[in-house]
Amino acid sequence: MFVKKLPIVFGMAVLGLLGTAVTADADASSVAAPCRQPVSSVSVHGRVIHLWLCDNGWHGQITNGATGDPVWLDSARGTVTGYRTIPSGATSANTGTVGQYGGPWRACGRAFNAPEIVCTARN
Repeated sequence: MFVKKLPIVFGMAVLGLLGTAVTADADASSVAAPCRQPVSSVSVHGRVIHLWLCDNGWHGQITNGATGDPVWLDSARGTVTGYRTIPSGATSANTGTVGQYGGPWRACGRAFNAPEIVCTARN
């Protein structure tokens, strides 16, 4: 009886350890979480602002931009979260990620050399 159960117990222990090791060693910034866009993107001066819902939470993104263009998340209370700017030599930036709950959130951004701010709809 002990011999028959040993492979099952050993296999479950290995799976448990592998799952723990992968989770513990994974760098959150390098793991691509499955994401979807719950609202339409918006654009300003050729820059495109996106709101993403991923397995690990909400984040905003600016694409097709230039150095210094900002992007941020805005809560229903008007709290700015995850403010980032496009770094030198890049054309996009992502905000920090907020949890899956809270909000409703929207992503906002602008061209660094223009006053107009655009925001997606709230999730």
